[in-house]
Amino acid sequence: MKRVALGTTGRNVSALALGCLQFCRATEEASRAVVIRAFELGIDFYDTADVYGWRDGIPGQSEEVLGTALREGGIPRDQIVVASKCGIVQVGMEKAYSYKAYDLSPDYIKASCEASLQRLGMEYLDLYQFHRIDYLAHPEETARALEDLKAEGKIRHAGVSNHTPDEIRALAAHTRLESLQTEFSLLHLEPLETGLTSVCMEHKMALLCWAPLHRGALATGGPLSHADWREQREQGAIVQMQAFADAYGITLGQLALAWLMQLPGGVVPLVGTINPQHLTEAAGAVAGAIAAKISAAATTLSPTGNMKSPRSRTATITQRNAA
Repeated sequence: MKRVALGTTGRNVSALALGCLQFCRATEEASRAVVIRAFELGIDFYDTADVYGWRDGIPGQSEEVLGTALREGGIPRDQIVVASKCGIVQVGMEKAYSYKAYDLSPDYIKASCEASLQRLGMEYLDLYQFHRIDYLAHPEETARALEDLKAEGKIRHAGVSNHTPDEIRALAAHTRLESLQTEFSLLHLEPLETGLTSVCMEHKMALLCWAPLHRGALATGGPLSHADWREQREQGAIVQMQAFADAYGITLGQLALAWLMQLPGGVVPLVGTINPQHLTEAAGAVAGAIAAKISAAATTLSPTGNMKSPRSRTATITQRNAA
């Protein structure tokens, strides 16, 4: 398994990470099986959040299942990187809120971290991320909470999720951020157009991609519903990509993942699946004899235009540096 740097932490992680959102939609047995399979494939990076999974109105099922799976699978704690998130408050999580909210007040950050550690059954998190921005919290105050958690040994490093470039810079002025997590795929190119990839390179942050297969569309090839012009254009792009993948003898999903991973700056796709076979196919994009072929295909693929961008309402797939 190819390995990449996690920001400036000095820690290298697998080029693919296992996203644990789906754990709340499967049996605990199925979730544990995919956690163990990930480690067998060389994937040592696991991403979860306190809002992933509900049980009897109580959040955190994903964290509980992940922690149990790691222990029962005999996976050494010092050989893996575990990331979680806080900041989204769903209805029922806190008595103070009767509505969905975003809370990055220092007290809430610290209480959320403690709760996540208890559910995971761990003493520390390798990476703790703010899930969404809280416009009522000053970056200096939220940064101080992160520094306190580091000093207490409860987190090793910090990152953010779903933040804009300016929001990243505002927080980075007060604390070291090692990662950004955002939606990014061949069908969602906004990180390239809005400067997110650039700010990550500017601050030497790892870029973690959620929905790298565009919610399965780049794994199955569609078809999409064609309910609006975006889906029509996405389906047209998928047809072009599929032909491109067929020409190289690889799957569409492998092509989509490899394209992300060959971008400059260190991009890590989060593969959110509870199917060990799907995870094995994804790992094939960076491991084994097929990897060189997939990498060669990805580096010649150059998407033009963002289907979701108001500035560019067309999308074509072209070849770059093709022989």
